[in-house]
Amino acid sequence: MYKNRLKELMLERNISNHKLAKETTISRQAISKIKNNEFHDISVNVLTELLEYFDVSFNEFGTIYTREECLRALLPDKGFNHKNLDLLESLFSENLRISCKYHPYSSEQCLNIWSKGYFKKFSFSGNMRINTSLYGLTFEITDFDLYKKSENFHFDDFYNFYKKFIIQLEHYALTLGFTQIVINVNSYTDKDLDTRLEPRKVNSKDLNFLTNNYKYSNRENELIKTSIIKKRGYIEHSDNDSYQKIKSEKERINNYVDCLNHLTFFEKEQKRISMFSEGNIYSDHDTKKFIKPLNSEFIPKEKLEKDVKRRWGW
Repeated sequence: MYKNRLKELMLERNISNHKLAKETTISRQAISKIKNNEFHDISVNVLTELLEYFDVSFNEFGTIYTREECLRALLPDKGFNHKNLDLLESLFSENLRISCKYHPYSSEQCLNIWSKGYFKKFSFSGNMRINTSLYGLTFEITDFDLYKKSENFHFDDFYNFYKKFIIQLEHYALTLGFTQIVINVNSYTDKDLDTRLEPRKVNSKDLNFLTNNYKYSNRENELIKTSIIKKRGYIEHSDNDSYQKIKSEKERINNYVDCLNHLTFFEKEQKRISMFSEGNIYSDHDTKKFIKPLNSEFIPKEKLEKDVKRRWGW
């Protein structure tokens, strides 16, 4: 990762965004992005022009950081320290009326979180970590499971709690200045169909049916999670080239199946399995990463969907 000093150089020489844009071919929008995000990805042409304009060398304009060095440089403000955990607890307390237990580890880069014992209707646990990309720090939810403890609950309350929990994590990441949030979703074994499946977005009627009529398991957890994050604008990412090529076809089949309202949930799943088989589409059971930019000015959607291997170093 390359950390630029554009903001510092502009302050030293009293150069405004307007002046720099006027005296170069770089747009004010591009200047603002680089200036406000010191780890922003800079094209060779733009970098060359900036070096010439400020009459500095590559090493004088910025510093190359390894992933570990980047984390050490940025973690003091964004790690899971007491101050930031107080912020997270306040978000949960004020908006969800819950309290959690926290266990930071790996030099405050990772966090284990779980609900306190008096939480009556649901229990949950999860793991989060701070990662890096060419755009800066990523807030990643590596694992999160919400379970019902009581049969005496309404599905809408359960679903809305899950959604609000994710929203609070987004607020936390945005407040601390992370450029993106990532949520991992896992494949699950459907014991009723005796097969392993990738989760898909499922309509609320089918989710309601599953949670009210079957023992809550990884299937329901991953389906609810996937349904919520897709509605909230998360983009599925994979560094597997073969999977990228068939992702759109899988999405088409999943959306088609979900609209077959005359079928039960399990009939839809059997239809999905059949269509995958007919199209020679095989499931990828690796963990899926769903990405949401927290500042669309820094990370345009188009950039998330191209140059996958070059841009994402998980």
